[in-house]
Amino acid sequence: MDHENNLGNFLSWCDTNGLQLSKKVKVSLEGSCHRFGMIAVDDIDKGESLFEIPRSLLLTPETSSISGILETLANDGQFALENRSGWTPLLVALMYEYTDPSSHWRPYLNLIPDINVLDQPMFWGRHERQKELKGTGILEDVEHDVQKIEEEYKCIAWPFMNKHKQYFSESHHTLDLYKHMAAFVMAYSFTENSSDEDDDSDSENATLTGPAMVPMADILNHISNNNAHLEFGDEKLTMVAVQDISKGEEIFNTYGKLANCDLLKSYGFIECELPNKYDMVSCQLHKDSYTHEF
Repeated sequence: MDHENNLGNFLSWCDTNGLQLSKKVKVSLEGSCHRFGMIAVDDIDKGESLFEIPRSLLLTPETSSISGILETLANDGQFALENRSGWTPLLVALMYEYTDPSSHWRPYLNLIPDINVLDQPMFWGRHERQKELKGTGILEDVEHDVQKIEEEYKCIAWPFMNKHKQYFSESHHTLDLYKHMAAFVMAYSFTENSSDEDDDSDSENATLTGPAMVPMADILNHISNNNAHLEFGDEKLTMVAVQDISKGEEIFNTYGKLANCDLLKSYGFIECELPNKYDMVSCQLHKDSYTHEF
């Protein structure tokens, strides 16, 4: 099934399940900077709602069809001690839903990029990573992420799945699939800031819930000077225009205040057409060799 058919099925699924999409936008491969994107088909004013997503459409361990057994994973003392990323319940849920042909999220999951087209450095060959990332400061971080993902699969995810063979099998729910889902979560998930100060993620009172997959919201591409922002409500999530958007423009969310090195590490791309306002250069200064004359 081609991309257009998958997209059509996804949009029908969204409509059937209560997602409200503004008539001023369209989801398309055309006019997007990368894969699918959202394009304005009419002028949009700042503050307008672009789409509303009922919370029932979010894919989380709690909404998954195996939420019952995943609760035992989350409450397991050994899991709580060993799990570092906090992603394992969601990754296990995604592995199950992704391999279940009758999954409620099937039209959504059919849009996941195939593993052989993912651009994150964790999917590059080891030699390629060392060659291309040498001197960037992120090579060690990528190697650490790969090692951590492999350890969590072997020490937590697979032992848990092996206890529930009615849902999982060694032939289908492999380390490669776990890495694929980890890349999906890394690049497309959202984490809700549950504090009252939604725009201040560094607030001492802010507490973060686990990551969630948010259909439609994750179709928007990133730019640091974004023109849209996702707002979390009690019953629904709303993507709101934060700038006036002209007809024909692509609608961009932001993945956070990320420098190009962070974008490359987690998403496999950098901002190059416009300056990334979050870029920085670290310089190590040696006190004995630094002089300044007034």
